[in-house]
Amino acid sequence: MIGPNGARRVVITLESLGVSTIFGIPGIHNLDIYDALIGSRIRHITAVHEQGAGFMADGYARSTGKTGVALVISGPGLTNILTPMAQALHDSIPMLVLSSQIPTSFIGKGAGFLHELKDSLALAGCASKKSFSASTPEEIPQIIETAWRLASEGRSGPVHVEIPMDILAGCCPENGDLSPDCSGSTLPPLPEEDLARAASLLDHASFPVIIAGGGAWMAGGAITKLAEKSGAMVIESCAGKGIVDERNPLCLGARIHFPCVREALSKADLILAFGTELSPTDLWEKPLPQNGTLVQVDLDGANFARNGAADIGILADANQAALALLEAVSQKPARRAKAIEIVSRLKAESRDELSSVTGMGSDLQTMSGIVSSLRKAIPEEGALFADMTGPAYVAISEYPAFSPRTFLHPVGFGTLGQAMPAAIGAAIARPKRPVCVLAGDGGFQFTLPELSVAVRENLSIPIVIWNDGGFGEIRRNENIRHPGSFIAVDNTPPDFSLLAAAYGAGYARPGNPESLEASILRAFSTPGPTLIECSPREECGWNGS
Repeated sequence: MIGPNGARRVVITLESLGVSTIFGIPGIHNLDIYDALIGSRIRHITAVHEQGAGFMADGYARSTGKTGVALVISGPGLTNILTPMAQALHDSIPMLVLSSQIPTSFIGKGAGFLHELKDSLALAGCASKKSFSASTPEEIPQIIETAWRLASEGRSGPVHVEIPMDILAGCCPENGDLSPDCSGSTLPPLPEEDLARAASLLDHASFPVIIAGGGAWMAGGAITKLAEKSGAMVIESCAGKGIVDERNPLCLGARIHFPCVREALSKADLILAFGTELSPTDLWEKPLPQNGTLVQVDLDGANFARNGAADIGILADANQAALALLEAVSQKPARRAKAIEIVSRLKAESRDELSSVTGMGSDLQTMSGIVSSLRKAIPEEGALFADMTGPAYVAISEYPAFSPRTFLHPVGFGTLGQAMPAAIGAAIARPKRPVCVLAGDGGFQFTLPELSVAVRENLSIPIVIWNDGGFGEIRRNENIRHPGSFIAVDNTPPDFSLLAAAYGAGYARPGNPESLEASILRAFSTPGPTLIECSPREECGWNGS
């Protein structure tokens, strides 16, 4: 008896893994998979460009913690999605990227077959945890299951699976259950001796500091209780924003790049870092100021030596490790009171340093007004997707996050254009959760066509655009290098009101923080997306006039 073809096996496997949504674009080489999706319970969201599909899958995963799935063709489809894959790899976002491949008889021949690449596995491998290729229809379920597990095991990230056209079309004998084994992966056992050493250090430290990174997003409750009990000050990385509610008096938020905070860190006798590689990006390319003991908790053991050497490396899940430490340490009320005083002082000092740290100059007040309005308008459970733009750099420290995965910024790879399609993926994943975008006019245009997806899906997303007429951050850096002389940064943006009308989206141009807040609130309740344009060239309002 002949069983289903390879493409049908792909869909059956994804259904068995609990996949509910795929982001992609059909092409001649992957049409067998699209045929198999007809009648499937899996929802397909069609992007305008494969890069958009990848960012949507990233946003889906980034906002939920579940693996996002993207489907593209071989050749240009794969090359187009490499940037989102690399962004996900840097930020440890679980993704499964499925691509078709030319027929097996042509692979490696250089014969000029349509969409042929010299070595697609090597290419995808540079932007993923691993790249797989199926050689028979029978092995498709196992390969996809393996890739699915790998995407979320240890340090999460994207995994690529390619399937040649003849394997997608090929059938094989029916072999019973095609569903993969979907049982979850196990976490490594807790290293009790290392945890005991860390607990003793935390108990006896005079000034302990906890650093919470994106890899600890599920450990927020345990880390908060650990900080409260031990009296440790908490600093978050950009990806770790909201792991501890930034309204907590022990939490300094994402301010590790401020001079006053770096000075305080240099005086800490214990730094306990959860789920962070302490990357140069988070530290704004300066080494971690460390004179005390550094203890790192991570599922990626390579992080213990990646950016300096940890004194104690604990290979463990952040939540499990934090809970174990919580049981082992004693209450430190006096140390807690002292830490609260230090946090309060550092917040005040960092506000004074904001201008020099960000280098935003005369635009800082306007940017700060935008960030403040965003925080007032976005509900506590809502998510802000911030692109690589000046107001977003201000928001890293000045936009308080109250829970994990509510401030989402492509800090690791620094991709322009990520915010809007990622927000679309998040809105698809959790339609009742408010989602907002903050982007610059330059970066927004990288993935502008994906606005049509938000219109088509009727997603009520406010898209706040900082329009400074080009690549403002690069312009600022050029001005530092050679004052008053600029090259390739002063672009002409479109008329955003006409652009919104062309796509069938809403439009607003508020002139002050109060009207921006009102515009965002109105956009949340308006069907479809709304472009909200803010500009440093406004004559009044933003600067308090």
